[in-house]
Amino acid sequence: MKRSLYTLLVISTLTVHLNSCTSQLEEDARSSIPVKNFFTNEEECNSAVIGIYNYIKAPYNKYGYDEMPYAMLELPTGMFDNKAQWQFASDYVNLKFDATSPDFSIWWESCYKGIEAANSCLRYIPAVNMSENKKNELLAEASFLRAYFYFQLVHIFGDVPLKMVPTANPGDALIGKSPVRDIFEKAIIPDLKFAEEQPLAATTQGNGRVSVMAVKTLLAKTYLSMAGLLNDNSFYGLAKTKALEVIQSNKHKLFESDQELTWFNKLNNPTFDNKEEHIFMANYAINNANSSLPVYFLPKEVKLVNALQFGGFSPSSFFLDAYDAADLRGRHNQGFFMNTLQIGDEKHEFPWAIYKFMDPGILTTAPNSAKNFPLLRYADLLMVYSEAQNEADGSPDKSAIDAVNQIRNRSGLPDISKLSQAEFREEVQKQRYFELCAEGKIWFDMVRTKKIFDTKTNKMVDLIGFKLPSGAIFKEENLKFPIPSREVQINPLLK
Repeated sequence: MKRSLYTLLVISTLTVHLNSCTSQLEEDARSSIPVKNFFTNEEECNSAVIGIYNYIKAPYNKYGYDEMPYAMLELPTGMFDNKAQWQFASDYVNLKFDATSPDFSIWWESCYKGIEAANSCLRYIPAVNMSENKKNELLAEASFLRAYFYFQLVHIFGDVPLKMVPTANPGDALIGKSPVRDIFEKAIIPDLKFAEEQPLAATTQGNGRVSVMAVKTLLAKTYLSMAGLLNDNSFYGLAKTKALEVIQSNKHKLFESDQELTWFNKLNNPTFDNKEEHIFMANYAINNANSSLPVYFLPKEVKLVNALQFGGFSPSSFFLDAYDAADLRGRHNQGFFMNTLQIGDEKHEFPWAIYKFMDPGILTTAPNSAKNFPLLRYADLLMVYSEAQNEADGSPDKSAIDAVNQIRNRSGLPDISKLSQAEFREEVQKQRYFELCAEGKIWFDMVRTKKIFDTKTNKMVDLIGFKLPSGAIFKEENLKFPIPSREVQINPLLK
């Protein structure tokens, strides 16, 4: 049976998700309760808000054999070679965006399910008798999550339907697209500003739920995107200010190597999830809500675990060669990538594969893993600040240079010093590629800047007209993924 946004929203009016856990890492709904009988006390409201978090995970979960929806954000960047057998994965490398792809539907459905769940929480929680602090905390979480889903949608699909109230009647779901500007100004910004003012925890440590620093970070990233997508430089100053608030709070910091672990092994170790560098994550739990990313990236060329290994996609030789020889993130085994792995007395060798998501426990728990996926990371925030400051003020100041040097230093690279505005812009954009690769962030950068990293020349170049290693040439139409065909079939207003 075909499902659509129309169908999903109508169904969502009939049920809400009940989940009794208090953290953001449980499986999807355990039961359904009619809305009219729900939202009667604090516990039910808390459960309903927890249910919204579940919709974050779907694009980062493997389905079928070796299908992974978030791969569609990485394969068109020119940094990775596809190793999946999935038909549509090959299409992404060649910039062939087929509206029938299930990946598009998963992004669309998960975002709109989350939005509908958030709409219900924002509609019904205010009338429930509970402490004002707890009520406002729950409303802030729902507002942030609704903003997060819309942030994803505008970068992936462009103009999309804007719906800020729960569906009351079937016809309510048949709505047309709103311009990206309206999505930002009527949904994302108001939701984040509201959430920022509420009594949220300072960080996600402990339960992985929305923190005020996560709100400020997404707000900074939103302003940066608005500057590019709306072609309005005034937003750079807002992005700079908001990112600086996170930096000056001292609530988050970069992971650093110590006597026990490298910073790479803190980045990919579940023990360090929702701590320090990790500002907001999609949360998983072993044997309950498992992450499939670690096994998805295990190289298929050699047997490492007692489970299927898929390879997924791997770094292209061009991308690896673009890293400075001294850069620990590049061709240094078990930085961001690996080509050998020691298991007991046996050393395994294989073509370069992604190490970022190498959960150390996967060797005994495969295919199950509790490794969270980073959605907002402090390294990203530092570069948001650096880029925004440079653009807002016309040249990089010491604070912006210091922020980039934090990224460079822990990667084994020397400091940069005096650079022009254009030179610094290029440095920041390149560091975003080197640092945030395989995290689903680079596509968003490409959409907002219309620039792409040429891995062969090690330079940032214009996106439109650029030829990928596959031979495909970027066109303006490739900046948006098509709205899933079944949505358009049900709702002609989406054409």
